[in-house]
Amino acid sequence: MTGAADPDRLVCAGEFFTDLIFSDLEELPSLGQEVKTDAFAISIGGGAAITATAAARLGRPTELVTVWGSSALDGEARIRLEASGVSCSLAQIRPDLTCGVTVAVSTRVDRYFLTYPGASRAVEQHLLDERILERIGRSGHVHFALTPNSWSAVRSAVRRLRVGGSTVSWDLGWNPAAGHSLAFRDLCRELDVVFLNEMEACKYAGAGSARESLAYFSHAENTVVIKQGAAGALASRNASAPIRTEAINVKAVESTGAGDAFNGGFLHAWMARKSLEEALLAGSVCGGLSTRSAGGVNALPSRSEFDQQIQGLERARVAGTEDE
Repeated sequence: MTGAADPDRLVCAGEFFTDLIFSDLEELPSLGQEVKTDAFAISIGGGAAITATAAARLGRPTELVTVWGSSALDGEARIRLEASGVSCSLAQIRPDLTCGVTVAVSTRVDRYFLTYPGASRAVEQHLLDERILERIGRSGHVHFALTPNSWSAVRSAVRRLRVGGSTVSWDLGWNPAAGHSLAFRDLCRELDVVFLNEMEACKYAGAGSARESLAYFSHAENTVVIKQGAAGALASRNASAPIRTEAINVKAVESTGAGDAFNGGFLHAWMARKSLEEALLAGSVCGGLSTRSAGGVNALPSRSEFDQQIQGLERARVAGTEDE
């Protein structure tokens, strides 16, 4: 799968945010109004950090490459990440900056986000530093979770990583302008795994369904995963026929970061050379269980809980097959 010096190590590179999450509101406030809720959480945020935490909790050697500020929020996040098993040795600390902050406000049917980018604006420059790229390139897999300013520079970096023996994935997130660009589609053709949610995939591909979007992004040498929330996930490897997995049955409280938690479970299994079906199931377990409380990392499963969930689903599948 990889000729990297450390084939078991997963590097997650991208922006970091502290998420302030207000949930379970009866309605969203209008300008000039105040709405109160008892459902509040502070969580590690940003796709790279959530994906790294999900994989690390499953036992995967994991590194987060980002840029920190010097605030109390930054310091607390580093402590929590390292306690989860995520190494931050390649992250940069900028004393002149503060970490990005996202405020998520949601009702049972709608939500909005307010974001201060902060130190995340410096991430791309840090990632493209020659010394950082050289050290990242020793890992088995590199997962990017950001929107770059220079598509040509990151394409060159991706090519360099792959030539060095690392496999590479990307989760752009919601960015219609970037998603529409030919540069983004060209980058997708350089990747081993492309992650999208259904809304993103349809928007970027100009398609009317997840299956149409899957065909748009798939080619003979990549894996494309389209996450569909409560409807499960759809994927294709090497432009083969699509494979679907159902979402697990869980009482969801709040879904911020669930897609990135899915990525962590999927990549952990994918790097262990599991089948595409098994990787999708691993992603669904991590993504689904992460919704049990507010925030992308607060309810992530431990390895023992993850194994129990996988074994239970397998027993249910076998029982269902025997009853047919």
